[in-house]
Amino acid sequence: MEDLHCDIAEGHLSTSIAQLSTISYRLGRKLVFDPKTETFPCDADANKMLVRTYRKPYVLPDKV
Repeated sequence: MEDLHCDIAEGHLSTSIAQLSTISYRLGRKLVFDPKTETFPCDADANKMLVRTYRKPYVLPDKV
């Protein structure tokens, strides 16, 4: 873990900003994001872009 230069939560927040802006750009509109649930309320199209489908054997478990 000596390669980390920030707290893991801080890194998550920092990268999330870029990912959220990319989703907004790709959809071509402003979005409303709920930081508590980390979802876009009532926006299925935007929520689909928060995760991706991985090919086996490179899959993530449902619960990490």
